[in-house]
Amino acid sequence: MTLQEAREVRGRISTFESCGTVDGPGLRTVVFMQGCPLRCLYCHNPETWEFGGGDECTAGEVFDEISKYRNFWKTSGGGVTFSGGEPMSRPRFLEALLMLCREEGIHTVVDTSGFTLITETVRRIVELTDLFLLDIKSVNANMHQIITGESNKNTMAFAEYLASVAKPVWMRYVIVPRLNDRVHCLEKMAKWARAQGNIEKVELLPFHKMGEWKWKKYELPYRLSETWEPGAEEVKQYADIFRAEGLVVD
Repeated sequence: MTLQEAREVRGRISTFESCGTVDGPGLRTVVFMQGCPLRCLYCHNPETWEFGGGDECTAGEVFDEISKYRNFWKTSGGGVTFSGGEPMSRPRFLEALLMLCREEGIHTVVDTSGFTLITETVRRIVELTDLFLLDIKSVNANMHQIITGESNKNTMAFAEYLASVAKPVWMRYVIVPRLNDRVHCLEKMAKWARAQGNIEKVELLPFHKMGEWKWKKYELPYRLSETWEPGAEEVKQYADIFRAEGLVVD
């Protein structure tokens, strides 16, 4: 599509964060796109699930909004992060936004679960994106199903596609006690991550309940009320598993 056509592509946005510090390198403007096919037990953005929610807008309108924050990015090596929801579930809209950013030399990050099929549009998205934050819930297929309600088949295939084209990835892993914190699963995940060859670092994120109030607000059954939040010593022990495979852990 042309740049003018890209500006006119329509999609839905949940919200913006003008100055994010944990969604890629530097200071970043974060665009939370609306709609997600997964139902993760620990999701802290359940308001982004429904595909008909949020606000409808054009890619041009979104781009004009994020462009207001360029001065925040300049000295920090930042840019724009597309999150959600699941940004890959609106591929044409995401492609249009990435095209507009690429034209202006803006560094782009896509924060994704990797739950997508490898289509030609997705291949173009991968080419246009500077860095992926790949949020893998579990390397174990059964546990992934329990956590998200879906298989990890598409996620692992997408991760391996990113590796095949040497696209930079920061792998994110939320540690949830009694679900995906088993040592043998973490060892398997670490070996898999090392073998990919394109994972620049691993971000181990301890489970938290800061989004529980949203589940109550939307009258959703929250199943992790009794789950504890991992402490620093627990997280260090898990991090050492990945470091033993030569991976950088943040």
